[in-house]
Amino acid sequence: MKQQATRALGLTLAITLVGVISSASFAIEKTANASKLLKTMLQGTAHDALFGISFDQGKGVAVGVGGSIFESEDGGLAWTALDKAPTASALLAVDRRGGHTIAVGQQGVIVVEDAPKQWIAYPGPTNSRLFAVSVAASGVAVASGEFGTVIRSADGGHTWASIAPENWDPFISDVPGGNAQPHVYAANIGDNGEIMVAGEFGVILRSKDDGKTWTAIKHGEYLSPSIFSLYVTDKGVRFAVGQKGDIERSADDGKTWSTIATKTDANLLSISAKPGGEELVVTGMRAMLHSTDAGMSWQPVVEDDTLSDWYQAVRTDLASGRIEAVGHAGKIIEIGG
Repeated sequence: MKQQATRALGLTLAITLVGVISSASFAIEKTANASKLLKTMLQGTAHDALFGISFDQGKGVAVGVGGSIFESEDGGLAWTALDKAPTASALLAVDRRGGHTIAVGQQGVIVVEDAPKQWIAYPGPTNSRLFAVSVAASGVAVASGEFGTVIRSADGGHTWASIAPENWDPFISDVPGGNAQPHVYAANIGDNGEIMVAGEFGVILRSKDDGKTWTAIKHGEYLSPSIFSLYVTDKGVRFAVGQKGDIERSADDGKTWSTIATKTDANLLSISAKPGGEELVVTGMRAMLHSTDAGMSWQPVVEDDTLSDWYQAVRTDLASGRIEAVGHAGKIIEIGG
């Protein structure tokens, strides 16, 4: 039963795709910033949009509408558009690690950078929209999407197979009629092969055997806020961010989670940290938050367009420590400097 149309999942990604900004209200304390945090690195037109960004070894990639791809060779200081998009479908997420770069998006599209500036579209096992992708240095990758989609590749994104749970109901409580099929907005694979996925109903699953079996490290509850992004700092602290200003933190390998107060009920879409894990940034719909104490407390970033527009994804270039985000109008911004 696909009752997602009536469920409280926010539809943030779908709304973003058609360029309509959510009108959900939120309460946020307009505290003045001691110094300017934001710097625009790239800006397109009002009709442009970027949805994903990633860095590895000082090289960056950003993806968005119409299969657009931008690349940086200097850790995000300068960006250049790829001459020819490998697909006309919107690319919603990208990950670059260990010489592997994979982007995913609308209608299950999967594109891989097989050589510098040579992006090839490969057939995937699903036509479902893919919201997230993560690749390990080994080339093993995981992607996730709508209606419970979770797929895995063992060869750097060239071939894929489903590893989704056959039945989501044991991981999510009180879904009317059962057959939950949650939208899976977030996916992460570590270099040790551990997979985490998260999404609708606030569920977070983990697999340590390539997706053969799954354990709920955070059980889902019907109508609980959706989780849109997962992040693990280099200190091993885990974060999940999502609907209604939800930020959750675990310092014990996911055994327990604490909810951090944010003073906002905006949809929070992405999170990243500088090396060391003390300074973090969360981006979202008409909201941006900044922490300098390892995510124990958060302050609003009230600058430029943070209260009027959206930034879909934020990532860190570990080589330089530079944090950058992508979003509306094809913008790429640096946060913190």
